[in-house]
Amino acid sequence: MEPTTGRGRDIQTDGVALPLTVDRQLPTPLPDQLTQGLRRLIAEGSLLPGDAVPSSRRLAVHLGISRGSVESAYAQLGVEGFLVSAERSATRINPELPATARGLRARPQVPASPRRRLRNYVDLRPGFGGDDPLREPAFRRAWRESLDLDPGPIDPLGQPGARWAIADYLRLARGMAVDPDEIILTSGSRDGLRLLLSSGLDGAIAVENPGFPGLRQAMTDQRLVPLDIVDESGAAGVGAAVVTPNHQFPHGTPMPVDHRVRLLEWAARKDVILVEDDYDSEARFTRTVLPTLYELASSTGSSAQVVHIGTFSALLTSAVSTGYLITHGETSARLMQMRTALGPAFSPILQMAIGSYLGSGGLRRRIARGRRRLKAAEDVVAAAGPIPGLVHEGRTLVIETSQSEAENLLRELADRGILVASLARGWTGGEQIRHGLVIAHSNVEAPVLRRALATLQTLLSRIQT
Repeated sequence: MEPTTGRGRDIQTDGVALPLTVDRQLPTPLPDQLTQGLRRLIAEGSLLPGDAVPSSRRLAVHLGISRGSVESAYAQLGVEGFLVSAERSATRINPELPATARGLRARPQVPASPRRRLRNYVDLRPGFGGDDPLREPAFRRAWRESLDLDPGPIDPLGQPGARWAIADYLRLARGMAVDPDEIILTSGSRDGLRLLLSSGLDGAIAVENPGFPGLRQAMTDQRLVPLDIVDESGAAGVGAAVVTPNHQFPHGTPMPVDHRVRLLEWAARKDVILVEDDYDSEARFTRTVLPTLYELASSTGSSAQVVHIGTFSALLTSAVSTGYLITHGETSARLMQMRTALGPAFSPILQMAIGSYLGSGGLRRRIARGRRRLKAAEDVVAAAGPIPGLVHEGRTLVIETSQSEAENLLRELADRGILVASLARGWTGGEQIRHGLVIAHSNVEAPVLRRALATLQTLLSRIQT
C-alpha cells in the first residue's frame, strides 16, 4: 500500500534538499498540497529563480503519489508564472520572478566568460608578451594527458614527477645539478619570496638600485634599503638581499663573475641570505651561460646562504603562474616546514602538466623559438634607423628622456595599443632616478616590432621638434 504521507522526507534538486511532503488524510487534494509546498519553498528562498525542480516522474516516486498529481501541480504553477519549461529541458523556477516577493532572493547573474582570444595590443614590457603557450599544441597535449593521470599522494612541496622534471630541465638547459628533494614548488616568484619572508626572516631587505621592479611589488610591507656591497656600512640590519644576477636592470646584461664572487663573500661575512631571482635567465640567447649564485656558492665552498627563485611565468604566461625555490640547509628546512603547513602552492594536476611539458622538451623548443625571435628583433632594431636616446647594451632597449617626456610617451603609446615599461620604476627612491622607457623588443615577431618602433620614432621626433 502506498504511504499516506511523505512528511520528513527530502528530495534533492541541484544538490539542495527540499522538504516536500503530502498527506493523503488531509481534505486538500494532493496537487494543491504540492502546489502550496512549492510556493512556500519559493517564498522562503529555498528555491531561487533559475533553479531546476525535480522531474514529475522522480518527484512522484519520491512522494509515493501518481505522476499525474505532480504534473497538475506543475501546470498550475506554470499558469501562475512560478515555473517555466522548455522542450528537452528541465522545468525551472521562473528566472524573471520579481525579487519583491517575500523572502525571494534573485540568483546572481554571472556573465559568461568569453573564450580566449588573441590580444589586440603589442606588449613590449619585460616579463610579458611572447607567443601564447596556452595555444601551443605541446602544452595543450600535456594538460590533457595530466587529466587522465592519478596524481597519487599530494605532496605540499610539489608532486615528485614535477620536481624531477624541473631538476632534469635545469640540468639540460642550464647545466645545474640540483637534487629534486631541494626543490619547492611555488605559484610564481612572488609567492616564493612571500614564503621566505613569512618563514621567520629578520631584518630589512636589500634591493638592487636600480633593479628589476617585479619582486619589489611583493615587499610593500618590508623595509627596503639600496644594495651596496662596496659600502658595507649600509648593510646594518639587513637580513636578506634580492638580486637578479642574470638580468641586471635596465639593460638585461648579466652580472660579471667577479661581482658574483664578491657578493657571495659579502653575504657570508654579513650573514645575509641572498635571494637570487632568476627572472628571464633563459633570455641569454646570444651569450655564454654564467653560473648562478646557487651553483657558484656550491662550487666555491662559500658559506653564503642562497635561495634560488625560478619561475615559468615569463616563459609561459602569468596565467599559468608556476615557479620553484631551490635552497638547502637551515633555510631549506624552514621553507619546507612553511610550505607543508600552507599546503600545495597550486593544483597537483597543473604540476603534472608542467612536468609533462618539460619532460617532452616543449619548454626547450619554446626557448629555441625565442632565440630566433630575438635574432630577428635585433635585425629590426639595426634597420630601424636612429632612435633618439636609445641605449642598446643587452636584452632590452632603454630610451632615456625627461620625466614629463617619459610620462607622455607611456600614455601615447598605450593609447595606440603599445605597452612598454617605465625606466623610473627600477629605482628605490633617491635623487639619482632616471626616466624613460624600457622595451623588451623580442616579445613580438619582426613585422609587429617594426610597426611599433616606427610609431615610437614618430612620437619621439614630435617631442624633439
